[in-house]
Amino acid sequence: MAMVICIGSTKGGVGKSTIAVNLAAAAAKIGKSVLLVDTDVQKSSLSWRALRSTDDVTAVSILESTLHRDITKLKEGYDLVILDSGGRDDARFRSAIGACDVLLIPVLPSQFDVFAAEDTINILREKNAERSEDIPAYILMNQIKERSALGPKARKALETFKDVAPVLTHCLHNYDAYKNCLDSGSGVVDMKNSGKAGNEMGYLLNILGVRPN
Repeated sequence: MAMVICIGSTKGGVGKSTIAVNLAAAAAKIGKSVLLVDTDVQKSSLSWRALRSTDDVTAVSILESTLHRDITKLKEGYDLVILDSGGRDDARFRSAIGACDVLLIPVLPSQFDVFAAEDTINILREKNAERSEDIPAYILMNQIKERSALGPKARKALETFKDVAPVLTHCLHNYDAYKNCLDSGSGVVDMKNSGKAGNEMGYLLNILGVRPN
């Protein structure tokens, strides 16, 4: 049975699509059959897939708010389904959260982004109240600059939400590789000399419980 991971935040510009496509590429590299579901009208993940030279990731655009009902059928035949959700609180976003097994909430290291994370956390609380079991959720610090003091400050502030979504110790850094890979439909794991970016994306996949076949 496929695992369904939603990359979700009501705030735009936090790197959801970049994380989604890189997780998809990393999972494909370790032999997983991957379905990438783009629920955003901008269709960034779908555009990335159109540029990809290999057919190891399947991508579809779903703009209807029925994912939570359709996911059982959609995930048939796949090891992993990644939901790239749009950056706004709407029915599609809530449906994506309701459809997932794990919610990953990217947050940038700024006070405004910490404030914005609370909106996503509140939606998660509402969804959990409707269910018999809470949705496993984690906050992922993204685009961290090495040796910057902003990361630790933001992390401390985000600990407020640890009862619902703890902050992962692991974070993603502001490496150029994440930008450079996108225009070729690649992930950082596909690039020569991807180095630290490739390693940290592979490690994130492992943290989320996705292991090689």
